[in-house]
Amino acid sequence: MSHRSRKTFPCWLLAWILLGASSGGRSGGEWSTAAPAEAQESTVSAAPDHQPDAVSQALIDTGRIVARPAQTFRGWGMSLAWEANDLYGGGRQPAQIKDAAIQGRYMDLLFGDPATRLTLGFTVARYNIGGGDDPAHVHMRPDAQMEGFQSGPGAPFDWTRDAPQRRMLHEAIKRGANLFEAFSVSPPYWMTVSGCASGNKKGQTEDNLRPAMRESFVAYLTTVVKHFRDVEDVRFESLEAFNEPDIGWGAGGRQEGYAASLATRNALIPMLAARLKQEGIETFVSGVDMNNLASAVGAVGQLGSTVLSSLGRFNTHDYHSSTYWVRPEELRALAQKYRKPIWMSELGCCFPGQGDKTDMWGALFMADSIRADLRDLGAETWVMWQPDWNVIAFDAHGGEPQLKKQYYVIGQYSRFIRPGFRIISAGGAYNTLAAYSPASKRLVLVSTNWDSAAINDLDLSAFDGLPHTVAVYRTTADEGVDLRAEHIALSPQGHIVDPLPVRSVTTYVVDGATASSAPPPNPVEGTHRIVSRATQLCLNIPRDSTRSGEGIISYPCGGFSNMLFNFVDRGNGLYSIHSVNSSAGLCLNISNGTSSPGDGKTPGGPGNLIQWDCGQGALPANELFGVTDAGEGGVRLRVKSSGLCLEDPGRGGTLRQNTCNSSSPNQVFLLTG
Repeated sequence: MSHRSRKTFPCWLLAWILLGASSGGRSGGEWSTAAPAEAQESTVSAAPDHQPDAVSQALIDTGRIVARPAQTFRGWGMSLAWEANDLYGGGRQPAQIKDAAIQGRYMDLLFGDPATRLTLGFTVARYNIGGGDDPAHVHMRPDAQMEGFQSGPGAPFDWTRDAPQRRMLHEAIKRGANLFEAFSVSPPYWMTVSGCASGNKKGQTEDNLRPAMRESFVAYLTTVVKHFRDVEDVRFESLEAFNEPDIGWGAGGRQEGYAASLATRNALIPMLAARLKQEGIETFVSGVDMNNLASAVGAVGQLGSTVLSSLGRFNTHDYHSSTYWVRPEELRALAQKYRKPIWMSELGCCFPGQGDKTDMWGALFMADSIRADLRDLGAETWVMWQPDWNVIAFDAHGGEPQLKKQYYVIGQYSRFIRPGFRIISAGGAYNTLAAYSPASKRLVLVSTNWDSAAINDLDLSAFDGLPHTVAVYRTTADEGVDLRAEHIALSPQGHIVDPLPVRSVTTYVVDGATASSAPPPNPVEGTHRIVSRATQLCLNIPRDSTRSGEGIISYPCGGFSNMLFNFVDRGNGLYSIHSVNSSAGLCLNISNGTSSPGDGKTPGGPGNLIQWDCGQGALPANELFGVTDAGEGGVRLRVKSSGLCLEDPGRGGTLRQNTCNSSSPNQVFLLTG
C-alpha cells in the first residue's frame, strides 16, 4: 500500500494553533481579548490540548466559505398534534403540565424571538386535521387519539372539538408563528374500509379509504381549512392529504394511519387541488409525506403529470437509522427538475435500537440530519415531530419542563439561522453548515464533531468587514455545556481555527460580514458523485466499506453514500478527495504511490485507486489531484505524484491512473450532486 512520510501543518496554521486564538485580533495592530457581550461563561483558546501533528488532516474540517446562495430558508417548526394533548390535556389524555404559567413557559421555549430569551425560535406550525376514530375504540395511545370534526356522513361539523391543538396553534401565533400547514394522517373512521382510523385490516396491501368516499374526504379537508381561514383567522399555506402512506398501517394500532395506494394518491391530489381552487381558498396541496428519503424518491417517480402539476411543494419525512441509504441530493434533483420547493416536514429521534442510548448521540444525529436536510436536500423549512421525543421532557410531577441535549443542539441552528437567511457553500467543510443574511450582514456556521479529535479551519476570506473576534456557542456531551457562549479571534488570514471537543456542536456567529465582490472560487469544492462520461457509471466503494485499502470501482449510479466524495481545496489547483461514508478519515489514494499506470483490474493493486487513511499532517502527492476542464461540463483528474490521469476501465474494473489522453472519454468525469 501507499508509503507516506510524516509531514506538518501549513506553517501559518501550526503557528496560529500554538499561539492560541484567544490572544489574537486585527485592530490597529493590537491584540484584543474582549469577549462578546453575550458571552456568559468562558472564552475559548484555539490551542489544543494535544500536539497538532497528532491530528489527521482528514479530521480538519477545511473549507472556504462562499456566499454562493442555494435556497432561502423560511423557518423552523414542529407538528402540534399529540403534543397539544400532552400539554393541555384532551380526550383520554390528562395534561402533563397543569399549571397555566408553566404551560406558557413551555410554549416560550419553542416559539418566540431568540434575541429576547431562550427559545428554539419556531415560526412554523403543522396542524394535524384529525380523522377521528370510532368512539367505541380505545386501542390508540391516549395522547395520539385525535378528534375529528365530523362524526358521520352528512353530520354537522363540531368546531369545539380538538380544543388542545387549536389552543396550541393560537399560542404559537401569539409568539410569532406565521407559516402554517395542515396535514391529515387518516380519513375519518366512517370513510374507511376497516371502520378504524389507525389503518386497514390487510396492512399495506389494502387502501383504507373507500373509493366512494374520495369526494367526501376531499370535502372534509377543504371544509376544515376554510373554517380556520374564515373563523379562526389561520391561513394554511399548504394542505397535505397523506402522512406516510408508504407504511403498512393496520387496524387496531396505537395512532391514526393510512396506507394510501398510488392510485388513490394520483386520483385524490388533483381532486383536492381543484376543490380548494373552486372554494376560493389559496391553500395549495403539498405531498407526498413519505416516511424517508428513499420512499420519497420512489414516490415522486410514480406520480403522474397531472398530480405533479397539482402539487405546490414536495414534502418528505426524513426518518433513517444512522446513514443516508438514499442521499438527499436524489430528491433535490427531482425537485429541481419539477421546479418544486422542498420541506423536511417531520423527523424525531430516537427509536429502540437506534444509537448508543446517550442523550448526545441523539443530539448529534439530529445535528447531522439538519445539516444534510438544509444543505444537501435543499429544504427551505425544517419541522421536527414532537418536543417530547427527547427534546423537552415533561416533569412527572407537573413541574418545569426539562431540556434535553437535543433541545440545545437544535438551538445551535435554529436560534441563529433565521427565516430569510440563505444557505451557502461551506466548500469542503463537510461537517459544517453555512448560512448568510445579506440584510443583517451575519454569517452563521454550525459544525458537528463526533468521536475523534478534530480542528476546524474555516476560511472566511471571501467576506469583507470581518470582525476581530466571532461569537461561539457550543454544546457538548458534558453536563451543563449547553449553548455555552464563548469567543474566538480570527487568524491573521481570516480563518476560524478552532479545536472541537469530542461529541460537540459548535456555532460561529460572524457579524458585519459582507460577501466579497470577487468571483467565487471554482465550485469543485464540496460533495459530488464522480460519473464517468464514457460509461455513465459512478465511482463506488464496494459494499459500502469503511476499510482502508478498499479498491474503488465503477458501478451504476444511485443515491448512496458510498458514491459520494468530498473535494477539499488544497491550493494551487489541487484537491484531496474524501470518502464521506466513513468517519475514519479516508482519502482517495493511488496505491503504493507508484508513478506507473495501474492494471485497472486488481483492487488495491499498484497504480489503482483505493481509499486510504489520510494520515497525519500534510497530504502526500499520491492523494492530491489536479482538476482541469475537459469541456461540456467534464473534468480530468490528474494525480500530482505521477502526472497521470484517473481512468475508468469500464464495468467490472477498478479505477486506475493511466497516461493522460485528451481523446479518451474514459478519463473524463462529471461532478454531480
